[in-house]
Amino acid sequence: MLADEYLHSVLARYELPSGPDSPAEGAATDLAKPIKEWAGHYLMGIERCGSYANGTRVKGGTDIDLLVALGPRTPLQIPKLYERFFAFLRSRGYGPKRESVSLGLTWHGIEVDLIPARQEWGSSNDYTVFETERARSTRTNFGTHIKAVKDSGHAAEIRLLKIWRDLRHLRFPSFCLDLVVLDALKHRPRYQQGSNMECVLEYLHKVLPSAPMRDPANRENVVSDDLLTHEKLAISDAALDSLRKKDWAKIVW
Repeated sequence: MLADEYLHSVLARYELPSGPDSPAEGAATDLAKPIKEWAGHYLMGIERCGSYANGTRVKGGTDIDLLVALGPRTPLQIPKLYERFFAFLRSRGYGPKRESVSLGLTWHGIEVDLIPARQEWGSSNDYTVFETERARSTRTNFGTHIKAVKDSGHAAEIRLLKIWRDLRHLRFPSFCLDLVVLDALKHRPRYQQGSNMECVLEYLHKVLPSAPMRDPANRENVVSDDLLTHEKLAISDAALDSLRKKDWAKIVW
């Protein structure tokens, strides 16, 4: 079997249902009520974002990412809003977990990430989120992220790299992973998953340990700083090991 054909078959096995009748959308509908109860009149909307919106979900990861968009007049700063949201969800029995900028929970078997974010003043659609690991507020733009992935034409390679990451139990946050693929393949053609994935693995081995990955919506936000040095080296070593295998059936399956 040719490399591209094999990789397409892997992607098909990790496909998740989407659309209005999907379990993920059902979970989003169910969770809208408690979100509105918590946010009140400060809620601007509940928007699909992340891997669900840009088409890079894979089985075994988050089923749906929801941006809980709060208006700029929301009285508390985002760190306190994050903790208040966490406490509210826990008091209602949702069992939230603190993630990098989101609150993760499982609703009837569906993995959901809720991202509380406060809109910046003006009409830019920039939001401030709370980065739990670095305990700081960061400005970003979710629409910019979605557009960057969709315009790249490399959603398939992002999905394949997520599968590769999960099979090796590597800590590699998805936003950073997205940016790595976009940078590694910025001059590469679409629809050549085999050769493109080789480029991505080479990039992980040679470039990731020392190259900063910056948020396209805020260049001051160095996303690769979310990875510790030993975590970058573990990814680099795993990429080299995969390159040496050469057989895609031993790299992703």
